[in-house]
Amino acid sequence: MAQTKNQQRAAQAVAAWMAQHEWNNTQLVAQANADPGTIGDFLNGKRWPKIGTQGRIEKALGWAPGTLRSIAMGGPAPELVTAVGGRHEDGEQHDDALRFRRPAGLTDEQWHEIKDKVRGIIEWQIELTLRER
Repeated sequence: MAQTKNQQRAAQAVAAWMAQHEWNNTQLVAQANADPGTIGDFLNGKRWPKIGTQGRIEKALGWAPGTLRSIAMGGPAPELVTAVGGRHEDGEQHDDALRFRRPAGLTDEQWHEIKDKVRGIIEWQIELTLRER
């Protein structure tokens, strides 16, 4: 049975996570211990995986249990990896590829608080290093 619009959003969230982490279907199949046809059909919008497969996909991605079902019910998708970038002396914007992976089980508030703290520590360390030059 074809997926609903929100189920397609869930599949797109998984595909976006895979793209961000440079995973292919084979890697997801291996990490989730899932059937390749099931994963392919899920990502292509052809069918919705059974609850056990959903749980294995969530675990493989580091998402909280029930995340796919939540998205399929209209809830938000997990945030993708955040990169900290900045302008260099040449004036060009660069992605310095400092990435954060959101662990399962954190509330949005906890996640934002952690990222803000880490970003502050990194900025402090950069300033300290620049002063030592």
